[in-house]
Amino acid sequence: MVKVRPYDPCDKEDVREVCIVTGPSAARDDAKVRAWLLSSFCDYYIEQEPDNCFVLADMNDKAVGYILCAEDYYSYKRTYLNRYVKAAKKQGGILAAIRTAVVVIPQWFYAKKYPAHLHIDIQPYYQRQGWGSKMMDALLDHLRQKGVKAVMLIVGAYNKKGINFYKKYGFHEISRFFGSVAMGMELNND
Repeated sequence: MVKVRPYDPCDKEDVREVCIVTGPSAARDDAKVRAWLLSSFCDYYIEQEPDNCFVLADMNDKAVGYILCAEDYYSYKRTYLNRYVKAAKKQGGILAAIRTAVVVIPQWFYAKKYPAHLHIDIQPYYQRQGWGSKMMDALLDHLRQKGVKAVMLIVGAYNKKGINFYKKYGFHEISRFFGSVAMGMELNND
């Protein structure tokens, strides 16, 4: 039975695989691109904030999707820049480090109003079956219980399916920049 459940450290390699499979195709063959992708969009969350991560587990309990979250931008930025940019440089060189460092910039503009941010990815076979909404439900309920006031995400402006999913779920567009769309949602904690 497919289900959404909290992340477990034994899911690490499966989650990293989902990140690579759903990321740019170059990540499958190019170690430098893979280092950037994992440092930027995966490893921080599962290593530093695993309690804010949920997976979509298949019938064999293998993670085939995830939703990962940093609940406070300022804590995230401090650890991310000190640890994950250095890891990207070591694994992928200076360009990977620069690309990794740039990832923190978009959230900086909106961190006061939207302190949390998330990433969600699902293996293609499991997409468009309602699992994204179920993972979003799990994470947002979790954040509400923790008293987090709002959450945001960045999506490619070309990703019409993603933008439509987020809008349908209740996110609104904050701004557009450099081919990306910032979207946010306030969490009613009253």
